[in-house]
Amino acid sequence: MNMRWVGYLLTAFGLINWRYQNSLAKGAPLVIFGVSLLIAAWVPQLAKPLSSKAGITIVGVLVGAMLILAFTN
Repeated sequence: MNMRWVGYLLTAFGLINWRYQNSLAKGAPLVIFGVSLLIAAWVPQLAKPLSSKAGITIVGVLVGAMLILAFTN
């Protein structure tokens, strides 16, 4: 369930970044990763590895890195 929220959050941040900073290079990766995370969270075969501790850690590190890169110059 939390991975779905992360997917929604990344999609929203990506669209906001894409629109208001006029940066396709910074907004598109967030949208793509957010939508792929949403799709993976709805598919049971992919949701199980995402909900493990290793999956949560990997996704958390990736999300943090993507957000830092998207909102810095």
